[in-house]
Amino acid sequence: MVDMFLIAVVSFIGKIAEMGAGFLSMGTAYQPEIPEELLK
Repeated sequence: MVDMFLIAVVSFIGKIAEMGAGFLSMGTAYQPEIPEELLK
């Protein structure tokens, strides 16, 4: 019973890690242009 619980937790953490990695890679790939007003 404990093994099934641990497997569920590990797989759940793995899915969150994959989502987080995908979100971060999208964030770094997408770099919006900075308006000139913010550069001053």
